[in-house]
Amino acid sequence: MKNFTVNTDCSNYPLDRPCFYQKNSGILCNQCNHYKKISNSQENKRILIIKLGAMGDVLRTTFLLWGLKELYPESIISWIVDGKNVAVLENNTFIDNIVANDENTPKFLIDNYFDVVINLDLAFESLSLAKLSNKAKVLGFTLDDNRNIVASNQFAQEWLKMSAYDELKKSNLFTYQHWMAQIVSLPKGNYEIIVPLQKEAQEKALNFLNSNNIPLGKKILGINPGAGKRWNLKKWTLEGFIETAKYFSQKGNTVLLLGGTQDEKEINAILKENIPNVISAGTNNTIADFFAKISLCNTVLCGDTMALHAALGLKKNVVALFGPTSINEIEIYSRGIKIQGKKDCVTCYRQECYLENNCMKTIKPKEVIEAIEQYI
Repeated sequence: MKNFTVNTDCSNYPLDRPCFYQKNSGILCNQCNHYKKISNSQENKRILIIKLGAMGDVLRTTFLLWGLKELYPESIISWIVDGKNVAVLENNTFIDNIVANDENTPKFLIDNYFDVVINLDLAFESLSLAKLSNKAKVLGFTLDDNRNIVASNQFAQEWLKMSAYDELKKSNLFTYQHWMAQIVSLPKGNYEIIVPLQKEAQEKALNFLNSNNIPLGKKILGINPGAGKRWNLKKWTLEGFIETAKYFSQKGNTVLLLGGTQDEKEINAILKENIPNVISAGTNNTIADFFAKISLCNTVLCGDTMALHAALGLKKNVVALFGPTSINEIEIYSRGIKIQGKKDCVTCYRQECYLENNCMKTIKPKEVIEAIEQYI
């Protein structure tokens, strides 16, 4: 009598149909020499990071990789990320497998086993992926069978509370890197953000300098005047950017306007002022080209944006402007100055404001210029 036992934990079994060996050779599970348990221990720790978006958050979370490699030197690291954010992880030598989140992601999770799953997102999709994964343990957040969020330690529990209450978010004194490092139990909390530069993109950036007659080595002020579509209140005033650009232009500095298609309105408005030495880096750059253009700058002026994290990862000086989001949450690695709006309601995390003179408008060009002058 045949034994029709099914080894559902075999990595060769596709779950919904006979495996290759049964289909082609008629082998039964109890007779098979190809059985490979997905959770078999290996010398290398298998780690999965779930961080889908936004792009700036994905980029700044790369700091974890240094600490993970200290804890698990021989680890194999996979990272699930939104397809539109894959580019910020490309060429990162710490990541062995970048998985663009799509309809195939559940199968990837079913087919693989992980010693550690790290999910630092509280979005339902990320929580669901963490729950679905085959793993020994989760660091960060997952769901139980009743849709309750499960936090892995007291630091994760505190971060959950801050995400639920703006009052706690406003009173927070520690950086994102500090909190995430504590959640993951890393040796320290200020590892650098990783921004790999592609050789081809760097060559294009140097050609950009040549075509605009900018000498190699000249100090360049990068200005990122936008803040994306979701966080319109993060933007400083257009008048402030223009006054700052004019000031450093008159001092003979080159000002490079940085941004994507969503920043075209602000960039074009500055360009219409016809300020000498003020040029656009272009708004249709690939992520690799955008990083390479930032690498040309000595100092970058921006809000709480992806450009901020990219500049910090590239070890540039930054002058960062804050209003509706937390100034304390941003790790600046002792390479810049953070300036906050002068309103009691800062760090409100609102996307709309009823105040005519909102917090970002209280930041004056004189203060920004004085900060930049410490580096230019």
